[in-house]
Amino acid sequence: MSTRILLYTGKGGVGKTSIAASTASLLSSRGKKTLVISTDPAHSLGDAFGTEIGAVPLKIAENLFGQEISVNEAINSHWAELKGYLTGLFQSQGLDPVSAEEIATLPGFDEAAQLLYLLEYYEGKKYDDIIIDSAPTGESLKLLSFPEAMTWYMDKIFPVGRLAAKLVRPVMNTIGPMPMPNDEVFKSVERLYSALRKIRDVLTNSNISTIRLVTNPDRMSFNETKRAYTYLLLYGYPVDSIFVNKIYQENTGNFFSGWRNAQEEIIKGIDYSFSDLNIFKIPLLNSEPIGFEKLREMGGRIYGMNDPDKIFKKGSNVEFTKEKGKYFVKFKLPFADKKDMNIYNKGGELILELGNWKRVLYLPAAYVDKNPIGAEFINGYLNIEMK
Repeated sequence: MSTRILLYTGKGGVGKTSIAASTASLLSSRGKKTLVISTDPAHSLGDAFGTEIGAVPLKIAENLFGQEISVNEAINSHWAELKGYLTGLFQSQGLDPVSAEEIATLPGFDEAAQLLYLLEYYEGKKYDDIIIDSAPTGESLKLLSFPEAMTWYMDKIFPVGRLAAKLVRPVMNTIGPMPMPNDEVFKSVERLYSALRKIRDVLTNSNISTIRLVTNPDRMSFNETKRAYTYLLLYGYPVDSIFVNKIYQENTGNFFSGWRNAQEEIIKGIDYSFSDLNIFKIPLLNSEPIGFEKLREMGGRIYGMNDPDKIFKKGSNVEFTKEKGKYFVKFKLPFADKKDMNIYNKGGELILELGNWKRVLYLPAAYVDKNPIGAEFINGYLNIEMK
């Protein structure tokens, strides 16, 4: 069996770190060699285990290892040539060395660095399971959408930039102080691109990877979870479970009866809205689950006899169909709103904009010359007719 990857995300404060850590603890106690990684800039994985976890995998217990990714260290490991060029470029324009190095860490570097670590561990086949305690929802979506954004850049902009640099470099090197990128810089970007394409293939393969959403039974968390689910489906990522955490039980007394009633209404909404997913319901604990043993016990209560790395749901989020001579592209987007959408074909790519997020879908040959002429929602699917 190949390595399984489980990524846990949700609104800040819903308890995803405890659930990720308890999942890893339970898996390791059942004989699975497990690595749990925090990609949240505000690392709390070490707090959950009651031990200091650093930038390299640390053995926490038998079969269990933990890591809190250091973005700076990852960038220096994987982006040395590109960062070196950018630092020199900014210094040539008058910035001091410290400021130049700081600015050279461009937007997207941190997401790319985290994904490169994940690919390294997956291809190394050292672990049976890799558990990711991801950043809150917005940051997780940035992380997961980065490979697609990089693909667009590499296909559209990178070849032009490389050619321009090759033509201009001999002149600029003789007449001005501004350094031009050499071939090693471009090779560095190409290696990154190749790695990101691989990790996207891994993360969108439901036989390997699963995204799991953690929420609390309150209105704000519920609404954010619906949005996150929609955007994850937009990018083709498999989601198999919802974890409803911190549920008040009857033994919390009369003082919390109002909270319990409010939570019950939200839970009914979650059951209805995510009826096609596996839903785990986790009561509010009497104390924080700190340390391996308490986390393992929590994992046992969450999953029962189920294997935490079981695939609870499979299926494609995008379908290409032909019905009665008409061509359709179907996106599973259960909570999307048509008024927030813009859909068009641009050079054989179907562009679907949803709010602030954009998916670029490379069309099969039969669809390349077809444009969207209409779209409607049917049973949670956006049906786009192409002609």
